[in-house]
Amino acid sequence: MSAMLTVLCGAVIVPGAPALADPAPFDLAGPDLQVSVTRHGVTLPIATVPQLAPGDRIAVKVMLPPNQTAHYLLVAAFLRDPTNPPPDAWFYRSETWRSKGRGGGPLDLVVPDEARHLALFLAPATGGDFATLRHAVEARPGAFIRAAQDLEQASLDRSRFEAYLAAIRKVSGATPDTLAHEAPTIASALRIKINEDCLQRQAEFQAACLLDSKQAVVLGSDGSANGAVTGAATDLVMNLSNTAAGGAGYYSPYIGAIKDIIGIFGAMHSPRFQYIPALGLAHDNTLGLVLNTPPSFADPKSVLMAALPGIKPPLPLVPHRQPGGMAPCLGAKEPLVPLTISPLYYATAYAHDLSLRVHRAGEAMLDLPLVADPVRGGLVIAPGTAWPRDLAEPLGATLHGMWGFDAFNGPDVPLAVPGDWHWQRKEPGKEDGTLVLHGAAAACVATITAATPHGLAHPASWKVLGPDEIAVTLPPEADRREPVTLAIDGPETIDAAKIVVPAATRPQPPAARIVARFSEPPANGPDATAPNLKLDGADEIPANLWLSFTLKAEPGQHFTGHEVVEVGTSSSDTSVRLTSGNGLTLVDPTVLVVNFLPGQALGGSAYGPLRARLLRGEVAGDWLGIGTLVRLPRLKTLDCPANPANPCTLRGEALYLLASLSATREFDSAASVPDGFPGSTLPVMRPGADGTLFVRLHDAPEIVNHVRFATIGQSARSMRAP
Repeated sequence: MSAMLTVLCGAVIVPGAPALADPAPFDLAGPDLQVSVTRHGVTLPIATVPQLAPGDRIAVKVMLPPNQTAHYLLVAAFLRDPTNPPPDAWFYRSETWRSKGRGGGPLDLVVPDEARHLALFLAPATGGDFATLRHAVEARPGAFIRAAQDLEQASLDRSRFEAYLAAIRKVSGATPDTLAHEAPTIASALRIKINEDCLQRQAEFQAACLLDSKQAVVLGSDGSANGAVTGAATDLVMNLSNTAAGGAGYYSPYIGAIKDIIGIFGAMHSPRFQYIPALGLAHDNTLGLVLNTPPSFADPKSVLMAALPGIKPPLPLVPHRQPGGMAPCLGAKEPLVPLTISPLYYATAYAHDLSLRVHRAGEAMLDLPLVADPVRGGLVIAPGTAWPRDLAEPLGATLHGMWGFDAFNGPDVPLAVPGDWHWQRKEPGKEDGTLVLHGAAAACVATITAATPHGLAHPASWKVLGPDEIAVTLPPEADRREPVTLAIDGPETIDAAKIVVPAATRPQPPAARIVARFSEPPANGPDATAPNLKLDGADEIPANLWLSFTLKAEPGQHFTGHEVVEVGTSSSDTSVRLTSGNGLTLVDPTVLVVNFLPGQALGGSAYGPLRARLLRGEVAGDWLGIGTLVRLPRLKTLDCPANPANPCTLRGEALYLLASLSATREFDSAASVPDGFPGSTLPVMRPGADGTLFVRLHDAPEIVNHVRFATIGQSARSMRAP
């Protein structure tokens, strides 16, 4: 259907019509009818009959319990055109409480040539009941035709929803952990839109949520091919959550097209009779009636109306090939056939005796029975089907089946057979761990496991690349330090094929040693007249000076100029990668010079043990210690008062980089600098006779350094340290 219909539990809100109060769901079990149809000498149960045809012989019997006290009259009426009432001869009756030959027993009907619909009525027996029903139908044939059409469609929609519920219960009972994976496939097959929030719940609560009909929507086009159920643009035949004006909370999860039933039946009420719609759920030769209103045996008495399939030319819903579908593998567990089918294949028995007819040159045809499985989302070869083991590819088959009384042929389907089940590497494995295998039928691969000599087997992910090619995902080469054995499982009767993937050969890491190191001020450094700390530690590396060091390749190694040198401190994750032309200079194949400004490259927060390592691609060499990176304060002046008892004043920047100062190397009268001191002046002791102060730095407090000042008069001016 192309229009969007909002249905409320058997009641439909029609534009311009008043809202129906308190509509009820179709959840009351009515009587069962036993129905069979005979055409050209072949008799089928009603569940396998999608449409009737002129000349069909129909047997209808009401299945009432032996203790039935209310007498029901069964009336059958053939209908033709809305403007042409049916003749009296098209009405049949059976007094169900009487035996055959005395006005009771089954109805034996023959479809007239001009008939288009067959309606069945069950009415409490009263005087003149048959004539009253016949006159009502003859007076308003169009209303009853519309009701019959809508009841037929509503019954099909109900059948789809029942099939959905049955499939959900089957999965939740057998393998509840797989329900979140299987439910979308079931919903797509039956054109049911589910509430995806249900799939996010814990496994034990998913089934209850999915079985709640308020959480589902039955979509249109039950006679069309399967399609995606996502997206707001899909035609809704039934919405189970509606506005309060329409009776929110009341719903009918199977109704698709009864947009006029409630209005039609309400208009047909009389002081003696009220008409109740009855949906028919077919199983074999039984048509179970489902009601939404309890029958009344007091005036106005209830007349149940049901509809049999319409009288129209056959139109088999023939499956079609799925683009890019994989050939089913003979011998696999319930192999899926790449055909797109209508939801009615799952919800009804209209399509029956389905099989794949295998073409074998010079030999008898081989029929493989098929069943529609909503859990798999299509037709599968029936479990336990035997097939000759000598079949060889290329192998093809054609779909054959019955749609009601009519045979149909479907598309051709290629088949796959396991063959000798031999696999081999098509190409060396890639660095990302993808391994392409070539050999037997890819469609026959069931599972693949990977195991190491000292580990357990675990599933490996894989995908089909072609009819005889698969790509298996292994751990990346950098992590494959042991051989990996792949076990490729096919059909249960075939032993797994095994392939051993050698351990990845890791490239030799680059190796070198530091043979020289030198630091010098940058060209645009501070004023040369400023105080200059003398670093007395051999490992100290000033962060504000250019650092150069030389790497010498170890024996058997050589540089190509494409190496990367990573430099950083061991106390932080900050590092810098230097390349040729950006800090690296290749002197010759065995000598590499590194030149950079540490404070600029690593930032002002970097300090501590400085190290470097060579990188060749993603293979790294060992870390090499360079020294200790220290940040230096900028000392400007030292002013000392004339009175030697008073301290001097040290002026400068970043004085928090000082740990302590002393007039002696032994630090026997040291002055500690407060942690994180933010000031620019600091009281210090008077230096020794030669103007020297000894300094410990924050970044290397274990090393004693010094700075020398020359005093002039009552103030001290700095002098470059020798």
